[in-house]
Amino acid sequence: MPETAQERTRRAVLRLSHLGLDLTTYRTRLDAVLRAAVGWDLAAWSTTDPATLLFTSCVLVGRDEDHALEQRLFDLEFGEPDVNTFAALFADGTVAAGLHESTGGDLARSPRWRGLLAGVGVSDELRAVFTDRGECWGTLVAYRLGGPPFTTADAQLLATLAPVIGDGLRRCLLSAAADAPPGLPEPPGVLVIDAAGAITGRSAAAERWLAEMDGPDALPSAVRSVAAMARAAGAGTGGATPAQGRLPRRGGGWLLLHASLLGGDAGQVAVVIEPARQTHLADVLVRAYALTGRERQVTELVLQGRSNAQIARALGIGVHTVGDHLKSVMSKLAVSSRTDLVAELFGRHYLPARLSGSLPSPYGWYLPPA
Repeated sequence: MPETAQERTRRAVLRLSHLGLDLTTYRTRLDAVLRAAVGWDLAAWSTTDPATLLFTSCVLVGRDEDHALEQRLFDLEFGEPDVNTFAALFADGTVAAGLHESTGGDLARSPRWRGLLAGVGVSDELRAVFTDRGECWGTLVAYRLGGPPFTTADAQLLATLAPVIGDGLRRCLLSAAADAPPGLPEPPGVLVIDAAGAITGRSAAAERWLAEMDGPDALPSAVRSVAAMARAAGAGTGGATPAQGRLPRRGGGWLLLHASLLGGDAGQVAVVIEPARQTHLADVLVRAYALTGRERQVTELVLQGRSNAQIARALGIGVHTVGDHLKSVMSKLAVSSRTDLVAELFGRHYLPARLSGSLPSPYGWYLPPA
């Protein structure tokens, strides 16, 4: 049977996600593939801190960067309730949605459309969140400047591809972290595996992780497996499952493996090894505001769009206790609402780091400076 357009798009995205590209190149090439399949005039591809869903980097395609316009968009995104905020999409489990469809065709129901998008000629907006292992590592917002609105099929295509893109984004972040100056307490390591399954190169950190595996003198089957999956994905013959695996550490816990083609060569595969760890609100923010451990947990869930009742269920505490913790957090940050809380953290900490060119981390926040 002839290959459908959707199947061709899936194969192209799968290949891109396993080519070992840098973060900017990956997003730019993704945009070209998906713009051809869905159709939009400009788009913003962002990475996010999975603990807070706040943006850590952005690539704009189709328009020159305009920091004033970007700042206005951030103000609207974080400053008041709106339709299809990224936090709401993530909290509801909605992977992709169009503004025209979500407002029943009345775009004026959206404060960001009234306050900004209408003035620059946007006729519809399509948003998507990209997750890997249940955590959001990036987002897309695409715009049409005239023409028909985005369709349910457009959103569904992005939803189908979202797990592969989420894995691809985190894979790029891990590669950057493996090349970054020392600073992470347990940095990821990189193995280079040839077509015969032999290790032909390894980073210093990878030596440590190999020693944590059973039988460090032989290549574990999990490493060979993810390498084979990456070769299949690079050839466009793999399924939708990312080239990932995990195996236990000798000292307890787990190691996560992520494989990508090295330089586009189907024979050479780079396997990134990292310890499994939880992402959480950056220590720098906890110190800056003297948040307790529980206040940090509550703040993270608020930033992810959870209600007090949802937070209470997640943490196993009472709703009133959640309210008390939230009041304490707001007092420490000198804000009076949830939206002000988000705006304070983003504007004071994330935005300056992003504008300075700091590299986002695969564990949230940013990598240590060079």
